[in-house]
Amino acid sequence: MTLYFDTKIEFLDSDAVSTISSWHPSEPLFAVASFSPERGGSVTIFADTGEPQRDVTYPVHATSQATALCWHPEKALLASGWEHGDIHVWFAGHREFASVSAPHKAAIVLLQFSEQGGRMVTADAMGLVTGWRCDGQYQFLTMFSHDLREVLLLICFRRTVESEVREEMANLAKAAVAGDENALDTLTNWRPRTAARGMTHSGVRDNHCFYACTQGGVVYYINQGGACLEVMKCGSLPPIVQMLWHPKKDAVICLMEDLTVTLFLVESTGILTELDRVKMSGRGGGRQGGIAWSGNSLAIITGDLFVRIWDIERSDNYLLKMDLPSGNQIGSSLTSLSNGTLSSSNQFFSQDSTESSSVPRKTPKFGGEIFTCLAYSSTNQTLCAGTSQGNLYAWKRSGSRLVSAPEEAWQLTNISSVRGGSIRSCEWGFNELGKPCMLVNCPSNVFMLKEQPLLAFHIRELWAVQRAAKTVQLTHCSGRETLVQSEFPVTALALNELSLVLSNGRSISSYSLQRVEKKSLDEFDEILEAVEGVEAPPSSGASPSLSVKLLQTFAAECLSLGLHNQNIFCLGSSDIMIYSVGGVVLHRLQASDIEGKIIGMDLSGCHLSLFTMNGYVKAYDVSRHDPKLLFPSKSGHDIFDDFGEFILVKCNSQGNHLAMVIASSSFTPISRLYCWDFERNNLLEYGLGEGESRKESSSLPVRIFWDADEPRLLAMEVKSMMQKKVVPPKNSHHSHVQAQQPSHFVQSQILLLFYSEKDTLNVLETQALKPGSQLLNLCVPHVLLLKINAVEEQALQDFVDLQQCDPVTRKQVLNFSLYVAEGNMDLAYRSIRSIQSKVIWTNLARMCVHTNRLDVATVCMGHLEQARSVRALRQAIEDDDLETEAKVAVLAIELGMIEEAKDLYRRCKRYDLLNQLLQATGHLDEALEVAETEDRIHLKHTYYQKAQELRERGDIKGALEYFEKTQNPAQNITQLLLENPAAMKRYIQTTSDPKLLKWWGQYIESSGDMDAALSVYHKAEDWFSQVKILCYLGKISKADAIARQSGDRAACYHLARHYENVGKFQEAIMFFTRAQTFSNAIRICKENDFQEELWTVASSSRQRDKAIAAAYFEECGNFKHAVELYHRAGMLHKALEMAFESQQPEILEIIASELVPESDAELINRCADFFSSIEQFQKAVQLLAKTRHLERAVSICLERGVPVTEELSEMLTPEKGEFEEATRVSILIQLGELLQQQGDYHSATKKFTQAGDKMRAMKSLLKSGNTDKIIFFANMSRQREVYIMAANYLQALDWQSDPQILKHIVSFYTKGQAFDSLANFYAICAQIDIEEFQDYGKALTAMQEASKCLEKLTHAQHAYNNLQRTVADVKAILEIQQALRDGDHQLVIGSCRSMLVKPELPPIRHAHILAMLVRSLVYAKQYPEAGRALKELAVKDNSWSASGLVDRGIVQKIAKECDLDFDRIWNSGRQVVTASSLSTGMSSSSRTSAMTTTRASYDDDEADDEEITEELH
Repeated sequence: MTLYFDTKIEFLDSDAVSTISSWHPSEPLFAVASFSPERGGSVTIFADTGEPQRDVTYPVHATSQATALCWHPEKALLASGWEHGDIHVWFAGHREFASVSAPHKAAIVLLQFSEQGGRMVTADAMGLVTGWRCDGQYQFLTMFSHDLREVLLLICFRRTVESEVREEMANLAKAAVAGDENALDTLTNWRPRTAARGMTHSGVRDNHCFYACTQGGVVYYINQGGACLEVMKCGSLPPIVQMLWHPKKDAVICLMEDLTVTLFLVESTGILTELDRVKMSGRGGGRQGGIAWSGNSLAIITGDLFVRIWDIERSDNYLLKMDLPSGNQIGSSLTSLSNGTLSSSNQFFSQDSTESSSVPRKTPKFGGEIFTCLAYSSTNQTLCAGTSQGNLYAWKRSGSRLVSAPEEAWQLTNISSVRGGSIRSCEWGFNELGKPCMLVNCPSNVFMLKEQPLLAFHIRELWAVQRAAKTVQLTHCSGRETLVQSEFPVTALALNELSLVLSNGRSISSYSLQRVEKKSLDEFDEILEAVEGVEAPPSSGASPSLSVKLLQTFAAECLSLGLHNQNIFCLGSSDIMIYSVGGVVLHRLQASDIEGKIIGMDLSGCHLSLFTMNGYVKAYDVSRHDPKLLFPSKSGHDIFDDFGEFILVKCNSQGNHLAMVIASSSFTPISRLYCWDFERNNLLEYGLGEGESRKESSSLPVRIFWDADEPRLLAMEVKSMMQKKVVPPKNSHHSHVQAQQPSHFVQSQILLLFYSEKDTLNVLETQALKPGSQLLNLCVPHVLLLKINAVEEQALQDFVDLQQCDPVTRKQVLNFSLYVAEGNMDLAYRSIRSIQSKVIWTNLARMCVHTNRLDVATVCMGHLEQARSVRALRQAIEDDDLETEAKVAVLAIELGMIEEAKDLYRRCKRYDLLNQLLQATGHLDEALEVAETEDRIHLKHTYYQKAQELRERGDIKGALEYFEKTQNPAQNITQLLLENPAAMKRYIQTTSDPKLLKWWGQYIESSGDMDAALSVYHKAEDWFSQVKILCYLGKISKADAIARQSGDRAACYHLARHYENVGKFQEAIMFFTRAQTFSNAIRICKENDFQEELWTVASSSRQRDKAIAAAYFEECGNFKHAVELYHRAGMLHKALEMAFESQQPEILEIIASELVPESDAELINRCADFFSSIEQFQKAVQLLAKTRHLERAVSICLERGVPVTEELSEMLTPEKGEFEEATRVSILIQLGELLQQQGDYHSATKKFTQAGDKMRAMKSLLKSGNTDKIIFFANMSRQREVYIMAANYLQALDWQSDPQILKHIVSFYTKGQAFDSLANFYAICAQIDIEEFQDYGKALTAMQEASKCLEKLTHAQHAYNNLQRTVADVKAILEIQQALRDGDHQLVIGSCRSMLVKPELPPIRHAHILAMLVRSLVYAKQYPEAGRALKELAVKDNSWSASGLVDRGIVQKIAKECDLDFDRIWNSGRQVVTASSLSTGMSSSSRTSAMTTTRASYDDDEADDEEITEELH
């Protein structure tokens, strides 16, 4: 709720009258031009207080008056034009008005600034237009002049495209609330004070182009450089009297003199293109101020008492309502500025008023009254219109109402009378705090209307509420009250138990209050108790009034007041002054230059909190004489990540936490409450948008109050802009309204929050706030609300029945509430054990639902004296089949928390119990949904309950629909319709339910109408009933056909009995068989000796019937049928005995194929013996293997040589755990040996492996010769012996040509730790390298590896020593070879002869040494010696020619020098070698076996070729 105080502007000359006025766009300054017959014309500049600016010499002209006023859009600069053509300019901070030398000789009629003030344009009555530029030294320079020779009616500057940015920056706080530009105005009246003004035009380029419209209808466009261009000439059309720039695009709205409104598109060159035109009907013509932008729409007055809104975007127009809302709606009554009447939303008070109330006037009649001016405030979404009779109408546009038509969004809030007569103009401005103010200019007076909220102040035992502009009502909790009349309009007040302080912003009045003693309070309570239950008379005046005494009135600048003890805290424009109640200055609190001036203050108890312009916050303890700073000043930028400005700051009663509401760096309010623990520098926060969709609502904290006693608890008023979609009526005449349009409404609520030890802000409870109410204070156990002008108490949830309690109880209950909110059930229970309040125990029980504390809930229900609920809860606790959530749901049901119970049942997925709950609470539709999706087992029962509900409501059709879906519709529907046979018959004719039709057929049959019953049975496809009636009627053939066609067992049985009764046994047997009553058919066959029919019937009958038939066949000697039937009946012993006796091996084989391990062992052995006796051993083994008699099966295989296939092998393999381990191993070994005997080495290996005998497995695998499997098995077995066996096997292969085999040999010997064998293998490799390839280098490497292996053996020292000697010989030979390559022939000859002296020990070959000796001797040209060496070589090795020991050229050289026959020597050698090579082409296995000896002895060849020997000699 707000008040408007009107202030009459007093001129310096008391008899002066106002002429024109102007309010600065962004500063709290306005100027008024006046004229006095004595002094002449003058211009006065006023502050927002209504007082003239001091230290300013105002211009006065005795013969001239000001004709034009205009403020600079950004600077505090006023330009004024006068009748004689002078221009005077005033700059802020200057005393004198500066005169500007101008070319004008006539009266200045127009004076305008561009969008940012870079260009000023003046126009006089002679049509001279001059453009000015204002430089940084506040000097105006002439830029251009145009003599248009015609009077100008208006000048309209062009706005830049970026003007949209300007509008958003000028109203920063509006930009981010749910996407609704009106939302912030609806939720809060806060505006940024720190940086918003300075950012108004940031990033926007000034545009110096403008339009000038003349009285003759010509429109000129003056561009940036000052060039003038005629863009339009109205001709026969009337001239343009007002032009407004479109707020969203490059377009202008023009009002013609004949009330035609035209929309023109503006091109970059200034050319105007007409887009739309509307001709308004009205009296008179258009005038300046006849149109105004109201948001995105245009408000128009047409010379009558109506305001029309033209929505240009939707091409729609409508009239604003002219009637005030009724008393039960949010609105305001008709008020007069002169009497101070109260209204419910906006209230106008005159400063001259002293009355507290008056009778509202009726809505004035419209006779002769017209609107004269318009003004719209985008800040508070208010449109004001002044009339010719001095009335001021105010419409408020709000998004807080759901509207079906656009005119419903506008609500007429005030119709007020102005004392100055007709209203010439009205203009909106801003005061120092950024609040909207209005300047109303009348023919003789000017009034300033200032907006302020309704004042109220509350402490625990006393509160004050403003009743009128100068009236404040004091009320004590005892019922005493009084009215305090102030000397001035009250704009601020503060209150405590001893004093009352009032202020109007310039003066402060202090009052002393009479203390109400506790004794008088007790007496008052006794009076209340004495008259309790008796209605007090309406005019009771028993309670005395409070005594109030004026102490002092003193001058002081005051924006906000605080009072503690006898000290007054007054917030001025930049600091805080502390006065005594007598007006003595005690202290002064100032902020540093870095902190900026103080812009906000709050006093909570003895703790003062303040914040500054530059975003710093402080807190003081003022309980002592000197204020004590609680912490060093802290910048909001250091506390918050995104900070722009403080909005609210309040300190708690303990003085350690600050509750803060801030704006972001973009100066938009943040939807969060912050609580800063400045002692620990810990920031807590609570987001108002948590848990709700930001697209559907936006919330802002509006007011905050800490509790006076409990430092942890605070109350916060929150306003939320909710968004819903409303479907307009189908007959809506607004074509622009879409099928669904978003609408808004405001929802207010109070959140009670507290901070916990876990450093979190928790919600204690939430209370709804009624329209027209606001939060005033928090005093546990009440939340105090201000509703219009009355204080209301609203108890906290846990104090509903404990509102009058002592402080101790209050503390206990409050602790209980906080503990419950934290979820600490134990502490909550301890805090209220001694309190007998059902509300408390109920709340604790409700909390148990959320915390699953069933033990505490039982105690709570006992305190509530709910025996039935306690019993139900105990039964649920003792039921082990119920989940914990289901048990808690029982508690929730007993407490009436149905929704919580539903959630609990869903959480534990007990949809059956949820279905029962929904049925019990009457939510059958929801129960049906649950049953159809989750609880289908109870679906038909739910259908039944729904049908019963519809039946009770008389909805027979709906009941029938759901009865049809139940499990037994026939019974339910027949009971429903039995009393109405006609309805029953009609329903039966339409139904196809077989059960219902059968019931109806039985009903008709009972009445004796067999034909009708037969028809109904046919429709129901009840074959048995049809056959029964046909047999009764004697229509046997038709009954036979129905029974055959349908195959119904009951029908066939009935017909079979009929045939048996009439002696038709064959037909009876057939239908008994079809009815599957075989015992009756067998009985008839036995009685009549029908053996063939008996065999047929018994083959398809039950086992019992088969046994009976088999016994009959046995008596008759038909053993074949008897054996087969006994077998089919499961009587195997009987079947076998009979088969043995009758010698039927085919049947025995069939019986044996059906035997299983669980069959009788004796029976199995008899079958096996039988097969053995007829020498069918394969079948015997198959039977024994199948029935798991494995030992006997294997023995038969061994004894009889039964071939074992892979399939039979798997059947004979025992599973683990099937036999004892020893028996299982024995069976597997026998099976493996059997498979090995049959040559299936792979299967034998598998069985030996399964038996765990890897040695036998490897031996068997070695016999298979599969190298890959042998290698794989050796790697998988990881057994030493297996490794050695595998390596020995691989040595028998051609490992010389396969490197992988060689690698595996070395690997297996190494893994098997058979280093002696590995050494032997390396020795063999060395020997092969020497003998076959004469590669002593590789041989040396192999010997070294063998040496390493022998080093690991302790018993092979002798072999190791021999190997080392051999290694030395090999190294000597390698040295000889190297010397031979180097050409040191003498060294080679000497070394060779030294080596030949030694005996030949393998692997060293004398032949190789002799070959080197021969080559060296030839190279040394010792040919005779070479011949003798060659002879010795031929003796040592008869293959020297083919093996390449001596080159052919060397032999030729020797033969030539010694005169020998080369061909005979060479060819003879090759023949011997060829023959010997054929004999040495042994198999790889025999060659390898010859290599297995470490030091194999090689005997010299005994063959002696005498011819070669002689030739060599």
